[in-house]
Amino acid sequence: MDDFENSLNDVLVETFNSILKFEESSLKKIVSVPVTITEAHMIEVIGIQENKEATVSEIASMMNISMPTVTVAVKKLQTKGFITKTPCAKDGRRAIISLTDMGKKVDKAHGLFHKRMIRNISNQFQETEKEVLYRAITKLSEFFREKAKA
Repeated sequence: MDDFENSLNDVLVETFNSILKFEESSLKKIVSVPVTITEAHMIEVIGIQENKEATVSEIASMMNISMPTVTVAVKKLQTKGFITKTPCAKDGRRAIISLTDMGKKVDKAHGLFHKRMIRNISNQFQETEKEVLYRAITKLSEFFREKAKA
């Protein structure tokens, strides 16, 4: 790798890790219950599906992870009191996954974290810098989205 590639790698890895650490510490301050970032993201997906009868397969599809991984995570979230599983009235083999009040609290706190984070980042840039940053991050996102499909 050349100097640019080495520097870019260092910045990407450091940024990714810093965002996760910041998100986790911020959630701990906002919500009094222990929740991992992975759990918060799954809770967010379940919250999005709340009125659409979220199932393990729908959650797996939205998060682009395997159904066994979601099944294990759902059991942990249920044990922690963040979600409930209700048998589907139309198909008894499926379960509808819903947020409990505590799950909704975590989902709300997680959404608040993201709003605050983006607002604080945005305030660091002038309008022209925001446009360049947005274009660059959009290209980066498209690159990783394509690689994740492969």
